Amino acid sequence: MKLLASRSKALRWRRDLGTPRGFSIVELMIAMVLGLLLVEGILVLFSETNRVNATQAALSRLQENGRIALGLIAEDLRLAGQLPCGSRIRPLVFADALANHIAGTPGAANAPQGWAAGTSYPLDRGIFISGNRCVDETCTPELVPSQGLPRAGLADGDRVPGTDVLTVRHLQGSGWAARADDSVPACREGETMGSIAIRKLPGDSLPAQFDASHVALLANCSMGEVFKVARHGDTLQPLPGDFGAPSCLAIDSQTRLFDLDAQLQTSLYYLETKAREGVRGRGAVLMRRTNGVANELVEGVERLDFRYSLVDSAGAAHWLTAAEVDRATASDGAQLQCKTSEGAAMKPCSWSDVDAVDISMLANTVEDLPADPSAHAWDYRYSVDGDQARSPSTAMPATGLPAGRMLRREFHSVVALRNLGA
Repeated sequence: MKLLASRSKALRWRRDLGTPRGFSIVELMIAMVLGLLLVEGILVLFSETNRVNATQAALSRLQENGRIALGLIAEDLRLAGQLPCGSRIRPLVFADALANHIAGTPGAANAPQGWAAGTSYPLDRGIFISGNRCVDETCTPELVPSQGLPRAGLADGDRVPGTDVLTVRHLQGSGWAARADDSVPACREGETMGSIAIRKLPGDSLPAQFDASHVALLANCSMGEVFKVARHGDTLQPLPGDFGAPSCLAIDSQTRLFDLDAQLQTSLYYLETKAREGVRGRGAVLMRRTNGVANELVEGVERLDFRYSLVDSAGAAHWLTAAEVDRATASDGAQLQCKTSEGAAMKPCSWSDVDAVDISMLANTVEDLPADPSAHAWDYRYSVDGDQARSPSTAMPATGLPAGRMLRREFHSVVALRNLGA
C-alpha cells in the first residue's frame, strides 16, 4: 500500500511539471513597470548623449569658424601697404585722378586740395586701410555707393545693422623685375623717365595687364613713383600728367613694377544676413568683397567691431573707433595731432597714422541646439558691450538678429600693421 501511494504521488508531481503555468496579473504588471523604467533610462541616456554630441560638434565648428574668420582678416591686414624691400616709402604720384584707378575710388588717393599743378604729391598711405563705424543702420564715415555694399537690414542679402566695415588694400603678387630699355634712353633730358622694359624671368609669362591708360607703380627700396603708361610690347612708356612727368628712378635688382589697376586688391569685410529655414534674418555671414566681387567666407559671425591704434604727437597711445579716426578726435572728443612723415610739423591724425587694428567678433553655432533645462544655457560675453554676461532675448542687441538656441563666443585679435604707421 505504501508503494502504491508513493507511485501515485510521483505521477501527480510529474503531471504538475508537465502542465504550463501562466504569470499572475501582479507579476505581469511588475515586469511591465520594470521594462518601462529600463526603456525610459535608455531613452534618457540616448537623448543626453545626442545632446552632448550635438553641442560638442557645434562648439568645434564654432571654434573653427572663429579662427578662420580672424585668420583671413589678419592676413589681409598684415599685407596692407606692402612695398618692395618692406619699405614704408610714400610713392610720388604723377597720374591724374588716381582714385579712379582704385576699386572704391578712395578720395585720399588724389592730390591734397589746392596742390600746385605740375608738382607730384606723396601718396597718402591711408588709402591702404580705412573703416566705418556703424550703429544701427548709420555708418561713420558714411558708406559711399562706390564701395558697392548692400543696404542695412535683416532681409536676405542685407548688410547686418550695427556691425562695422573694414577696407584693406594691398598689392597682389611680387610684380615684375624692371630694367632700363637698352634701345631707348632710360632718361630723357631733364632727368625724366623715358621708358621701362619688363624683364621676363624663367617661367614668367607675358603680363596681360597694362592695358591702355593703366597706372603703374615702380618702386625700389628707397622711393617709388605712380604714373600712367602706354604699352608697346614688353616696353612701357610713362605718360606725363597734370602733376608732371616721372623722374628717372634708379633701377636695381630690387626694383619692382606693378599694374595698380589690376594688382591693387581692395577687400571690404562686413556681415551679411542670410535667410535660413525660412526665418527672416536667421543667420549672419562674414563677407569679403574683393575688387567688386563678393564672397561668403564664414557662417555664424553675427557681430563685427574694429578699433584702431595710433600714437599722437605727444607720444600718447589711443584706441579709436573708425568714426574717431575720421574726425581725428580722442574718445573724450579732444582733437588729436600727429607728426608728419618728416617728423617736425604737426597735422590732424588720420588713417595713415594707424599702426594696429583690434578685431572683435561674436560667433555662434549657426544651428539651434537641443533644448537645455539650465536657466543660463545661452548666456555669452562680448567685451564691446562690457564684461558682464548677457542673456539673449528674442532678438540680439545691436543687430536685431534672432537669438535662437545657440552658443556664442567672442573671438579677439590685435594685428600690427607692419607696413604702415610710419
